[in-house]
Amino acid sequence: MIFNDSTINYIQLGMDVASIRQNVIASNIANIDTPNYKEKIVKFHNFLDNNQLPLETTNPNHINPQENLKDIVVVKSNSYLERNDKNNVNLTEQEAALAKNQILYNALAAFAKYKFGEYKNIISSSQGA
Repeated sequence: MIFNDSTINYIQLGMDVASIRQNVIASNIANIDTPNYKEKIVKFHNFLDNNQLPLETTNPNHINPQENLKDIVVVKSNSYLERNDKNNVNLTEQEAALAKNQILYNALAAFAKYKFGEYKNIISSSQGA
């Protein structure tokens, strides 16, 4: 069954972005002792600030939020706080970003579970009618 529910598509897109952000943060932490390494960040907020997610469709009944992932950009941070080895990764900031991202992902997963629970209730109630 294909769900034509934009909420599910936005949840999926949010979870995909959180997954990408998780990988970028993990890379920053893994390279904390690499000389000249510059912290990387995921730029997605500017895209969301436009209050629109232009979804491309291949069929009027299908919405593919994966197409929007092309608008996510991983860039080097402009942080001026560098150590002597020219590395600007701050472990405390990365751990905080990791925790924040995990909370976001868990919230999206809980909301997805809630939405699918609604579908389950609708299906169960229609079978009894």
